Amino acid sequence: MWSHRDSDARRSGIGNVFVKNLSDSIDNVRLQGMFLKCGDILSCKVVMTEDGKSKGYGSVQFESEECANAAIEKLNGSHVEGKKIYFVKFVRKNDRVLPNPDAKYTNLYFKNLDPDVTEEVLQEKFFEFGKIASLVISKDENGMPKGFGFVNFESPKDDKRALEALNGSQLGSKVLYVARAQKKAERERLLHLQFEEKRIKCLCQQY
Repeated sequence: MWSHRDSDARRSGIGNVFVKNLSDSIDNVRLQGMFLKCGDILSCKVVMTEDGKSKGYGSVQFESEECANAAIEKLNGSHVEGKKIYFVKFVRKNDRVLPNPDAKYTNLYFKNLDPDVTEEVLQEKFFEFGKIASLVISKDENGMPKGFGFVNFESPKDDKRALEALNGSQLGSKVLYVARAQKKAERERLLHLQFEEKRIKCLCQQY
């Protein structure tokens, strides 16, 4: 691995790019050479197995976000030694693109229910915050509750008030978890960002 002596700069995460689908023949030196024209590099690493073989991915950290963006724009999807390489920009937790807290929504997801908590009990609980369009507890093939479900309010304001008041509250013997019900695309995007961030953190810890 090649790295800049300034450890504080490397640990900042600024300008960090995750690279995947690399050819087995590409090592740290060759990976660095691929990016030299894009800007100054602080560190460069191809992740190896215990016996010294490439795992096909690594990371490159540039001196600035501008250089990292330029590298992604120029090289993402390009072919190197017969393989199409991909880049994912490191996204710090505080910079993640998450749903706008002020966005209007009416559907909530709840979980961590006691087995004996019924829809009638939850109807009464959520009705304190406004009119409910629908509420359902998810059940298995045998009709047994799975411990989670969804509630849909008629008004976004009521939805938000219920979320703020009931998330973390006690219901029976358990603490109720309530959150905005995300669409599949939103959940997948968030999980993808979390997965890539964990990968990059693991790489950075090896520097």
